[in-house]
Amino acid sequence: MSLPPSRPHPPASAQPQSQFLLPPASPPAVKRTAGSYFHYALWKTLMQQAARHRYWLKGGAIAYGITGCLLISSFMGVAAASLWPAIAQVLIDSLQRWLPDLNAPISAVVTQMRTDWRLDHRWWLFLGSTTLSLALWLKVVGLTQQIIRSDGDLASHLIPTLRQRLITALVAVITAALTLLATGVVLLTLPAGLQSGAAVSILGLLRYLLAQGLRWSLAASTIALCYGLLYRSSQKSSARTLPVLPGTVFATLLWLLVSIFLKRHLNTLANHHWLFSTGSTLTLGLLGLYGCTLGLLLGGQYNKLVNRYFPTVRSRSVHPPQPPPSFDSFTIQKRRYR
Repeated sequence: MSLPPSRPHPPASAQPQSQFLLPPASPPAVKRTAGSYFHYALWKTLMQQAARHRYWLKGGAIAYGITGCLLISSFMGVAAASLWPAIAQVLIDSLQRWLPDLNAPISAVVTQMRTDWRLDHRWWLFLGSTTLSLALWLKVVGLTQQIIRSDGDLASHLIPTLRQRLITALVAVITAALTLLATGVVLLTLPAGLQSGAAVSILGLLRYLLAQGLRWSLAASTIALCYGLLYRSSQKSSARTLPVLPGTVFATLLWLLVSIFLKRHLNTLANHHWLFSTGSTLTLGLLGLYGCTLGLLLGGQYNKLVNRYFPTVRSRSVHPPQPPPSFDSFTIQKRRYR
């Protein structure tokens, strides 16, 4: 019995490979330029994604939680002022500077609590308000991280692990400290001599402008660090780490616009009636808070879209993947039997 005739081997000459054996073509890397951040299609997609994920409602929910945290913190501040005279003096000086009409009522409340309330009751009020404000702030930060991390999939709504809860608690403490520091820098009053010297000489004006530039640059860098930390901690641990600088710059610029507007409004409160000053401050403060929280959510989505449509080339020294070996390299050469 003879063996079946073997097939003739393909010639060794170079022939073009079949299209089915070639690797799939990968899209070329798009070089990111300054104009890429202002692309019309990018911003259109950003607004569509914001409407799809209902950022307009979720931003209001976050602003509502921050407002509740601030209200509870006011009880904590009054209780702390009744316990420590130094804090009472700082509170009175702040009210005299920004809200002089509320200085007398708040001082009367602090004095009445110090004389009429028992010491243990004041301590219970301080500890209870502190615990509630911290718990509410943790909930707000956790909700913000979940909204930024979510892409509409089921994995984003799973119960967080213990490690994620600890990271959220640490991020909440750091972001609270950075936010208070940035707010304090914005509300910081410049020396009277520096302000009066700006209207006398050019050198005094230059000093005043330098002080204002240092104030706003320090506040912007502080809030940018806060936003960047929040964006970085909101990324999925199973996914590749993406740059967060575009969204951080976007949210920081929006925060700067809101802060400058509210700062100018606070400087003109002494020229109006106390009823108009209080109502306008509360209204503009709530609208500014809503704008900042909405900008924070839009910045997180902006990071995703920029890195999706305009991926950066990590390294030019990285060689492209080689095509897979051809079918001839896997062919077993048959030998003729003698």
